[in-house]
Amino acid sequence: MSRSASALESLPTPKNGHGLRAQLIIALVLPAVVVLAGATFLAEIAVTGALDQSLGERLIAVASAGAALSNERLLLLEPGDDESRTAERSRARLSELARQTGAEQVMLVTLGDDSRVVLDSKRQYAIGDEYVRAEFDRLELTKVKEGVRSASVLFQGPEGRWYKTGYAPLQDAEGNAVAAVVVNAPAAFFAAIRDLRQTLIGIAVFAFITLLALAFVAARGVTVPLSRLSQAATRIGRGELDTEVPTGGPREARVLSATMRNMASSLGARERELQLMLAGIAHEVRNPLGGIELFGGLLKEDLEVDDPRRKHVDKILKEIGVLACVVNDFLEYARRRPLEPERADVTALLDEVRALAASSASNVQFDLDCPPGLHALLDVESMQRALLNLAQNGAQAVSEKGGRVRLGARTEGSDVLLEVEDDGPGIPEENRALVFTPFFTTKQKGTGLGLALVQKCAESHGGAVSVEASPKGGALFLIRLPDALAPR
Repeated sequence: MSRSASALESLPTPKNGHGLRAQLIIALVLPAVVVLAGATFLAEIAVTGALDQSLGERLIAVASAGAALSNERLLLLEPGDDESRTAERSRARLSELARQTGAEQVMLVTLGDDSRVVLDSKRQYAIGDEYVRAEFDRLELTKVKEGVRSASVLFQGPEGRWYKTGYAPLQDAEGNAVAAVVVNAPAAFFAAIRDLRQTLIGIAVFAFITLLALAFVAARGVTVPLSRLSQAATRIGRGELDTEVPTGGPREARVLSATMRNMASSLGARERELQLMLAGIAHEVRNPLGGIELFGGLLKEDLEVDDPRRKHVDKILKEIGVLACVVNDFLEYARRRPLEPERADVTALLDEVRALAASSASNVQFDLDCPPGLHALLDVESMQRALLNLAQNGAQAVSEKGGRVRLGARTEGSDVLLEVEDDGPGIPEENRALVFTPFFTTKQKGTGLGLALVQKCAESHGGAVSVEASPKGGALFLIRLPDALAPR
């Protein structure tokens, strides 16, 4: 695998584009929501303020009209005069004024520290009753004493009702304010404010939902192509250079797609060149090695059994065998043999690996730990080679003290896990992330391709291989084959 492919493989694999999609939606929606909420709030303040001002002017005008219909002699009315002709006639005029102008209530109240009701168009108050709003509208009544018309601020009482009142002075012949005409705002006005608020909230909610939907569609149009490209890049990083790179999406995604296709094509070309180079080197080396091995064998046959030179020949033949293994590793790593998966007996496979490994490591105890009847879909030849590589590595790790190597298998959901565990010295933690790197080795002799071939085998099956510390003190290699359980 080329360095570029390895770099791609080392990148984290996003399972989907939900994270990026959420970020894009937040980036698009959040500022708009803040602006929308602020605009709604300001619109409510502006419209309510305009309505408040308009209503205040209207209430003042109605109060002024009420003052024109009244005279200072009404202040002579005393408690108990509610049914008098003067009171009835004046109250009727105030009621007619309220009806014609749409006011809720028109009253005439005295001025002073103790404001009293003189007349009430609704008969809510009797003559002489205390005007309870005087305490709240003290500022407005003070202005009325000075002959200035005014309106109270719009506010909501503790019972949830809204209030607004207009005031106009009733003047005597000398122009002095002797009483105040009070006009209360109609309930319809407050219903209009409530309806306005609900309308603005409804518009804001509708705009938010619409904006969220548009943002989701826009974000999905970006994240879905990127997610597909990311998945394709991950497969390319695993060495699947014939992966089809998706197209479509925004212009940037199309440019990235074209770049990835060119990259995959370049990686494929470099991979083929590497394979041809390694195969050529192996071929050129294998032929002389075959001749040397042949003549070395003939030379050994020509020497007597007790000839001391036979030891030198045996060493030559042994080193030739090492070189032959190196050549085979290069060839195996270079070629890309298609898998031939079949429903294989995992117990039989591990038992075969145990027998092969034990034949070259007589002082190592190989244990088999596999449930009977376990089958899995896999390529028997390549998986046997990978497991044998791990078993031989474990045997080499424990050979000096004659330890144990365990070959095991178990299931986890629909996955099959193949394990090779030894009780040797283990692998330092700083080397665990490097052991599967091609050409990395801590041995005096070795190509550093053995574990790289194991990783290549696991990934070609759609799985992965990992190493961790064993509870026995050595190393535990685990090959995970996802969805490898074959139906019976």
